[in-house]
Amino acid sequence: MTKPSELRVRKKAQPRAAGLLRHALDAFLRSNGIDPDTRIDIITAVGEALANSIEHAYAPNKIGHVELRARITDVEPRISVDIIDGGRFISRLPQPHRGFGFRIIRTAARTMRIDTSAGTAIRLEFDSARA
Repeated sequence: MTKPSELRVRKKAQPRAAGLLRHALDAFLRSNGIDPDTRIDIITAVGEALANSIEHAYAPNKIGHVELRARITDVEPRISVDIIDGGRFISRLPQPHRGFGFRIIRTAARTMRIDTSAGTAIRLEFDSARA
């Protein structure tokens, strides 16, 4: 049986969606034999990006969506995760006790790219380690 090499899930950008998307990603990573330490790093970084997307992408009265895409490639063992929304990315001034998400993401991910040409898309790449 072939293991799935791609995951795509789209949900309404509501707080409960973050947990559902994290669980779907964890199941995908488990089914592909990704080791527990790597899974924790990926889930933590992606969780931060999802929280930012859900909290900041849309005006309070606008209902939008957030999409999670994950791919595993064996060419250079790598896991790519995209978090995509239809909102506008806003750089914010630092606030006390806030703003640690990007630091967490940058620590866990090999690379992070943000594309704001059509909504906001964040691509995170991680080295793949199989159990």
